[in-house]
Amino acid sequence: MRFLLALAWILCLIGCAHKKQPSPPPSFPVQLTTVEQKDVPIYLETLGHVDPIISVALRSRIEGNLTGVFFTQGQEVRQDDLLFTIDPKPYEAALKQARGLLEQNGANLSLSLEKVKRYQTLAEEEFYSQIDYETLQANYTAAQALVTQAEAGVDSALINLDYCWIYAPISGMMSILDVDYGNLVSNDQTKQLATLNQISPIYVTFSLPEIRLPDIQKYQRLGHLKTLAAYEDFNGETFDGSLEIVNNQVDPNTGMIKLRSIFENGKKDLWPGQFVRVRLILYTQKDALIIPFTAVQMTMSGPVAFVVNDHMTVERRPLSLGPRQDEKVIVLDGLRAGESVVLEGQLNLTPGAHIYVPAKP
Repeated sequence: MRFLLALAWILCLIGCAHKKQPSPPPSFPVQLTTVEQKDVPIYLETLGHVDPIISVALRSRIEGNLTGVFFTQGQEVRQDDLLFTIDPKPYEAALKQARGLLEQNGANLSLSLEKVKRYQTLAEEEFYSQIDYETLQANYTAAQALVTQAEAGVDSALINLDYCWIYAPISGMMSILDVDYGNLVSNDQTKQLATLNQISPIYVTFSLPEIRLPDIQKYQRLGHLKTLAAYEDFNGETFDGSLEIVNNQVDPNTGMIKLRSIFENGKKDLWPGQFVRVRLILYTQKDALIIPFTAVQMTMSGPVAFVVNDHMTVERRPLSLGPRQDEKVIVLDGLRAGESVVLEGQLNLTPGAHIYVPAKP
């Protein structure tokens, strides 16, 4: 009997040992991100192009041979620097001729005045014909007109002679020459000598949809709006400017409004004609909570995110979202700073699911 009881006990132990144990819940591989809290600029981004504030097409006002070029192509020049000279000899000769004519007419005027004075008393005493005296007065008036005309001729000759020297009207950067030294230039205004562009400061012109105009006007009334410019993206070098001009009308053909921002451009990094990325910063949201936009799941009831709880389980939490900036989005409600959120691997998750982060290879 004792033997049978012992055998039954052994068989019972063996059966218990082979009883199937419940399997642990599955764990899903994910990638996590942390909710950041920082000041976030709210901006409008678009494409713009760089324009000089002043661009001067340098042309000749007279005809003549280009006898001097006093700058290097691409050189930066200062206002009133001498740039070109045109052969002044024909205009010096024209000035001498005009001055000679003025002297001649001046002499005739003096003679006419002397005759009027000499015959005035005789005419009053009727010793000289009244009609002849009036003729003398008319000759004097005509001589005055000829002197005035000759003075204008001298002034015109001086102006033309002055045009033989072309000076920089502004400070800026010279272009490549359009007419080489020694060529004949004319005053027909069809051919320019070169272009002078102001480089510093400089404009960046860009356009935004008209639907953004009320926001731009709203925040512009609160102060100057900062503008950032970059060559390709804003991860590298950026340049600071401020909004200067909002155009006075919306383009009815495109529904876009043109804007211009001014940049100091002290190092001359921005160049006329260049295309750049532009961000017009409307305001800065203080202590904003941000997460990558890929961490957000869109559902029928709105955006949600899977938040990691203790023991590596997840909770699906509804979110209230703010503006999206690049690859990140502002969370207005639903998260706290420092919480861990699932960034990748959400498709397999349900509330309470277990997760793990795979080791990096």
